Amino acid sequence: MPPRAKPGEGIALVLDVSPHVRAGVDETFFSLSKKCLINILQRKMFAEKCRDEVAIILLGSDETDNSLATPDQYQNIKVLQEPRLVSWDIINEVERITGGKKSGDWLDALVVAMDLLHDPDEVRFSGKKIVLFTDFSSEFSDDQTSAIVAGLCNQGISLNIIGPEILDDSADDSGDVDGPGPSNGLQPFKNGVRTVPKNWNGKPKTAVQLAGEAVATRVVAEADGGMYSFEDAIPQLIFFEKRSSGSANWNTLLEIGPSFQIAITGRIKIKHSTVPTWKTAYASDESAAIIKETSFHRNDDAQTPVDEDEVIPGYKYGTTLVPYIDEDSQMKYFSNTQRCLSILGFTRRSNVPHQFWAGEQVLVITGREGDEAAAVALSSFIHALEVLDYVGITRRIYNKNSDPVLGALFPDITKDYECLIWIPLPFQEDVRSYSFPSLRKTTEKLTESEKQAMDNLITAMDLTVVNEDDGDGSREELLEPSGVLNPQLQHYCNALTHRAIHEYDPIPAPVDHVINILKPPEEIIDGRDECAKELVTLFPTKKIVKKSKRDSGDLFASTEEESNKKLKSDDGDDTLTSSDLTRALVTKITTASPTEDFYALLKGEAPNFTLICSQMRDIILQLVDSWSQGSTSSEVLLSRVIDCLTAFRKESSLIDPSLYNDLMPPLKSAVISGSIQQLWDRVKEGNLGLVTTEESLKSSVSKAAASAFLELEAEPQQEVSEPKQEEDDVEDLLDDL
Repeated sequence: MPPRAKPGEGIALVLDVSPHVRAGVDETFFSLSKKCLINILQRKMFAEKCRDEVAIILLGSDETDNSLATPDQYQNIKVLQEPRLVSWDIINEVERITGGKKSGDWLDALVVAMDLLHDPDEVRFSGKKIVLFTDFSSEFSDDQTSAIVAGLCNQGISLNIIGPEILDDSADDSGDVDGPGPSNGLQPFKNGVRTVPKNWNGKPKTAVQLAGEAVATRVVAEADGGMYSFEDAIPQLIFFEKRSSGSANWNTLLEIGPSFQIAITGRIKIKHSTVPTWKTAYASDESAAIIKETSFHRNDDAQTPVDEDEVIPGYKYGTTLVPYIDEDSQMKYFSNTQRCLSILGFTRRSNVPHQFWAGEQVLVITGREGDEAAAVALSSFIHALEVLDYVGITRRIYNKNSDPVLGALFPDITKDYECLIWIPLPFQEDVRSYSFPSLRKTTEKLTESEKQAMDNLITAMDLTVVNEDDGDGSREELLEPSGVLNPQLQHYCNALTHRAIHEYDPIPAPVDHVINILKPPEEIIDGRDECAKELVTLFPTKKIVKKSKRDSGDLFASTEEESNKKLKSDDGDDTLTSSDLTRALVTKITTASPTEDFYALLKGEAPNFTLICSQMRDIILQLVDSWSQGSTSSEVLLSRVIDCLTAFRKESSLIDPSLYNDLMPPLKSAVISGSIQQLWDRVKEGNLGLVTTEESLKSSVSKAAASAFLELEAEPQQEVSEPKQEEDDVEDLLDDL
């Protein structure tokens, strides 16, 4: 027989519904109390593995319904629900509560709540709690106060009261904090004026309220409870919390080489947060069987059902559906390896930068509990990694037939503990390498005042601030992940609650307190705004007005004219032209429009710059070869080659100058062998030679070497061979011309 689940708390919620708490036009004490009560029920509903049983008692109801009622006692007190698990039905019922027309004794309501939580065998509840919502406006009898306090203490029930704002009456101007308070409920004299406490509706509190607050303060103090205002309670109750549960131990062996093993235990330290699943859930009957029913339907308006025999598994690859048949499942890879954590090798910590950390969880690796030899061996291993500044690259198999996961073991040593931190790493095919130009040339042009302004902005956006409460100048972190609630979970629970209560209403937008989770702290916003004023002055901007219309002459401009305009335009004008509407998707660079194809490929999604430059290199050499054989107009080819060199040199200077510099030697050989002096003169005039170190820090060519390279040396005459047949690309160039 499985062990009995640990019992939850027993909670009795007492809601005052008498006319006094509903007297108002706008937000009343009753509406705020009901809001808090519903928030408590919702938190219990969404708490994971919550077994708390909740009872609801109405104080001041028109009818009397409780087991202790007599003709002259415990009147106008109704038990709306006895202690049981929270359900949507009781939440809907609380939503429909409108209030009563009579008043009840709040001390009697406490006795009824104590009776509902009575557990003589101490096996039903792990703890007991009463939450009272009242403003003490109703008449009460305090002759049984001592007995009530004794009953709360004997049963171990804590009392919390939400609603009234009770001011501190214990001090007066003389500083005597030990003397007795006023018996008439009025505040002591302050600066010669007697002050009267205000009620929730702005009116002065009555003598009954002040007397009730005095009795409640005594009861709460002796019953280990607390009194909270709505301002304190509501912000704590409107958020849903995901219960943190301890990680299960992952016991395995750390294999270092073929013959050395250490018994270890892994525990999840950090894990990706997800919303709870509702695939398997029950309401109040834990013994009810959960039966899953699966049906298949076509994606049409009628949702036509399909028999299960006519359905096979499949996966989507982009927009293509790929079927997955039995033969494929038999070919699936299975590791067939028991759980393990084996060391593949070691490398310096600097070789595993932060951007390589992957996966959705982080493990803490410690020695197996109770194995002293394993603890000593693991400690030596941890200290060796720390001294050498190394990390271990590992292969992890979570369980038998699980896929292997690559990871790194980092040593973590503090004065309190020492352990290994395991972080998943990506495989080679999962890594995407992108090359970006250096910002050094841009920052070198900035003045000292501009650099200082940027430094001030970085400092203002720092999330670590000095803790003014501590005098030691320690710093605390704003938006610390462990202290920030998950806004996805908050909105998910709010949306699900709204749909359960208001079945046919549309899902509302995220509420304000969820939006506020995503807002940056006020200190950061204020610091940013102060720096922004200086940045606007130092870095003025102007609005670029793009052309929205074109005249009739431009609509019919030729391809050659459009390409010349685009080459001469450096302001990044993206105006749509008529040729843009009819141009086919560019997949490679052609001789017809090489420059346009080059830029189109660079603007594509995840461009491969090396491959694009390789295509551009081949096209340039092919155009020069066509020119040397005289198969095409020299003026057209000259302009096209110069345009290609200009675009190629400009882009490669920013990313990888070696790609352009590698083109120049074969281009020079082609110019010499074809006697194309005119092209080389244009290369000199346009400064299209090798990219030097003065132009790009990534280049290795000096200015003197670049100048010497531009000098042509005549090659010895060779026998003229028969011209080779031109490729289809030249024909396609002639067709476009």
